[in-house]
Amino acid sequence: MNLRSIDLNLLVVFEALIEERGVTRAAARLGITQSAVSHALKRLRIALNDDLLVRVAGAMEPTPQAVKLAAAFKGALTQIEDVLTVQRDFNPATARRTFHLSVSDYVGGQLLPRLCTHLRHHAPDIGLAVEPLDGVRTSDLVAYEGLEVRLSVGKGSPIPSASLRLLDDRFVVLMRRDHPAASRPFTLDAYLAQPQVKVTGVGSNIVDDTLATDGRMRRVMVRVPSWQGMVEVIEQTDLVGAIPAHWMPAVLASGKCVIRPMPLGDMTLAIDAVWHPRNNDDAGHQWFRKTVHQMFDPAVARI
Repeated sequence: MNLRSIDLNLLVVFEALIEERGVTRAAARLGITQSAVSHALKRLRIALNDDLLVRVAGAMEPTPQAVKLAAAFKGALTQIEDVLTVQRDFNPATARRTFHLSVSDYVGGQLLPRLCTHLRHHAPDIGLAVEPLDGVRTSDLVAYEGLEVRLSVGKGSPIPSASLRLLDDRFVVLMRRDHPAASRPFTLDAYLAQPQVKVTGVGSNIVDDTLATDGRMRRVMVRVPSWQGMVEVIEQTDLVGAIPAHWMPAVLASGKCVIRPMPLGDMTLAIDAVWHPRNNDDAGHQWFRKTVHQMFDPAVARI
């Protein structure tokens, strides 16, 4: 038997026929006409090469083959129904599921502690698989099942994607509290005169690209792989660094550093959550996207 010849709707009719033992009752259960059920039964008999239901002593009884098929089909239909129910109805308090998330160091260091705390309190059986953000290639699990938090994606995205704006950030200049430049007017010339530390990760070239449009460049003396590494270097040296402003309350909490406005005008750093459109209507994925979005709320950021 070729399964491609079977309309899955026929299996629903088959289940009703076997359980109701008759065309009239099966039709009433399914809310369709008796003639539609009779036509479906004829198609099933041809496709499955069995009578399926036979009249015995005035009643309709399933054949031995129909009984075997009914048990197999019921399990399959139940699994399909369970999957569809999960897609429609998602209760984070009881759900068991793992979400895949890709984030940069800039985002992950602040997002993950809050997100994991939220999950442990409100969704204890939800798992989280975190991957580092690769600016060139996204893993299949993230691209097709999960969520990627990254710089705003333009039309050149390598995969079909839907997105949600999480944050419109801006750069500020971070320096040691007793840095000589901290007590003087901080002009563009003053900024460019300072030896600087730069993060080599995602988003680190925005400042350089903006300067390059005017034929200027900054004095990058040290390159580090993470934003946290940048902060630790700045706290102990005369280096300054351009750093996103959104997370400054946490950075400045130690009292070791101060910030100055970036003297380059309004340079935005737009951060999006990106996912494959196939997950748009997945109730669990919708909940996960909303939860990640909430972590960027200023009220949450102060917790």
